Amino acid sequence: MAIKLLTLNVENDRHLARVQAVIAKHLPDVVCLQEALQESCAYLASSGGYAVKYALSGLQTREPGLERAWGVAVLTRVPVREQTIRYYSEDSRIRILRDPNDPRRALIVTELEHQGLAYRIATTHFTWTADGHINELQKADFPRLKQVLSSYSDYVLCGDFNAPRGREMFSRFVAELPLTDHLPASVTSTLDPQFHKVADLQLAVDTIFSTEHYDVLECQVLEGISDHKALLARIERRR
Repeated sequence: MAIKLLTLNVENDRHLARVQAVIAKHLPDVVCLQEALQESCAYLASSGGYAVKYALSGLQTREPGLERAWGVAVLTRVPVREQTIRYYSEDSRIRILRDPNDPRRALIVTELEHQGLAYRIATTHFTWTADGHINELQKADFPRLKQVLSSYSDYVLCGDFNAPRGREMFSRFVAELPLTDHLPASVTSTLDPQFHKVADLQLAVDTIFSTEHYDVLECQVLEGISDHKALLARIERRR
């Protein structure tokens, strides 16, 4: 039996009820969240008795003196061997988030065993660019992420990559790591026009990548949840 994986950029706490509902409906074995507030994770985890691993990327403030932890989270409802947080930003400070590239970039790597086979699932929220084209910050952060990932022989990598399919940065993930992109070919955007600040922006920036050791099956795109669309898939480790 495959592991069920859900990945989604939740956009802080703006869509919590819908995010909680989709987790409760599908009950994925592993849930990977980007732009997650730490204070929201217990509520989301209660949907299915999940354990939480949280990586702090920065501090969000809505008023002076009121700061909230903002970052990447992984919820699991299957036994985990080990979970590791790796940071790959040049600047490792925790900062107040004023600019989209203020966060320190985090990768959470989750290792588990399922039906006698080892699985490794990693998630990140990669460096932002204004127009979807590669920028200097992405060029600087990618080799550091690549170096971190090089210590693992196999993995599934999911998240918000801020690197639209068909453009240079996305192509580097596929060619240099190397990885297979499992977002259905028919999908032209993973930004949800119902909630994204730029309606109907055609950029496929979220995906599920994997090394050759995994089959990613039945990858579905779920809409109407957050400003990004969710990806739900079944993951099988090749024997």
